[in-house]
Amino acid sequence: MIHTRHLNNLKIVFGKLIFQKESYEIFEKNIIDFISVISEEIFRNKFSRKYSDLIFFAFWCRKSNLIKISKKYINNDLILGRGTVFHIPPSNVPINFAYSLIFGLLSGNNNIVRIPSKNFIQVNILLKIILKILNIKKFIHLKKRICLIKYERSSEISSKISKFVSARLIWGGDNTINEFKKYETQTRCVDLLFPNRYSIAVININKMKKLNRQKISQLANNFFNDSYTMDQQGCSSPHAVFWVGGQKNQATKIFWKQLGILINKKYQDDISVANKKLSIIMNDILKFKTNYNLKYKKFNLTILNSSRLGRDLEKIQCGYGNFFEAKIKNLNNLKNIISNKYQTMLFYGFEKDELKKFLLKNKLNGIDRIVPIGRAFDMGPIWDGYDIIRSLSRVIAE
Repeated sequence: MIHTRHLNNLKIVFGKLIFQKESYEIFEKNIIDFISVISEEIFRNKFSRKYSDLIFFAFWCRKSNLIKISKKYINNDLILGRGTVFHIPPSNVPINFAYSLIFGLLSGNNNIVRIPSKNFIQVNILLKIILKILNIKKFIHLKKRICLIKYERSSEISSKISKFVSARLIWGGDNTINEFKKYETQTRCVDLLFPNRYSIAVININKMKKLNRQKISQLANNFFNDSYTMDQQGCSSPHAVFWVGGQKNQATKIFWKQLGILINKKYQDDISVANKKLSIIMNDILKFKTNYNLKYKKFNLTILNSSRLGRDLEKIQCGYGNFFEAKIKNLNNLKNIISNKYQTMLFYGFEKDELKKFLLKNKLNGIDRIVPIGRAFDMGPIWDGYDIIRSLSRVIAE
């Protein structure tokens, strides 16, 4: 146990900063029950409905989904956790800490989780629910397996905790990862690193032009959810849109127009967001000399359009309703720009097998997820190419 009086600015929100050595079996029934009760309480909470990320989390935590996931791991092997896991979620994605905690519990571990310092309302709602459930007699023994902490950036705190844990999940981006790599860890400590990534959407023009206005509107709504839920700050949100196949047509115009209508109805920003957006636009224009287009005169929907595709595309900083757009003849036009910085390929109008063949044929070391537009935030135990459950557990050989 670290004496917290020696760590300035560390706030323990819940639990004790004790490095438990006990390991537990993966997908324990009691853990599944605990997580599913969290899901039920979120759905009951009238304030939760305002936050789509919280509802997505509750939907993912349903008992039926957890049991479905467990079937991919449960066999005749004895599989136990590694000990204590240190979780460093990104500060700009409110509910990421909760997914990380759930992965730690499902994989049979004790967990020290740094929660966002920013006062996110949905985080406060979820914390109240978790703490309430941990006081239920059936789950009270789980208190020793969860420690929630808050602190501003501090190498002193991060390095001291890193020294004693069995695994670390570091979701904080390139700078955070490089900093954590400097800290001393145990020789068998397992690190899962989630750096800054770049995600794209590919849309088959020939398939899209067969859609009526209502279906195009639905596609735009799905794209809105992927992009504007977290201002494109989530690594799986699309930053670039590639129109594949035939000529851009009326359907593509309707898509952007419908997206603009949705933004006016559903998206709220403030002066700080406006300043960030303008800064991003100016930096992209100066750095990459792309042709800049402000379409439909919607400030919250701006599109950088260029015929130049290169390996530096992922360096174009998007966010807050900025998108890079390009028309390409076929998917093979992407093979020279996709690097290991690319995470998610969102798609419409393609079969998954077609996209898998594209990756295999070109031997690409980028793209770790292929999901339809509208499912950018579908979280799972396989993320960024890692199988998180298997990585955080160990198989007892016979």
